[in-house]
Amino acid sequence: MARLKTSFSTPRDAVRYIMDTFPIVRRKDEEKYNGDYRTKRVILEIYDDLAESIRTGKPYQTRLTPADPRRCHPPKGQGAS
Repeated sequence: MARLKTSFSTPRDAVRYIMDTFPIVRRKDEEKYNGDYRTKRVILEIYDDLAESIRTGKPYQTRLTPADPRRCHPPKGQGAS
């Protein structure tokens, strides 16, 4: 953690840097979304939403689509059928 703090002024800056280390994802996004590195943009937007939730104490509401419950792991103690 201390090394991150010396390399990046904020955790968000670290996330932004890490997202730039995925050149294939970036290239494919920019081809598909007219030059927009959509994956990076959305991850940073979600990061900002989570940070705001922490700052204000308001619950975070995900924008991700919940998984199909039929595809989830069975509850503990119940084996796969």
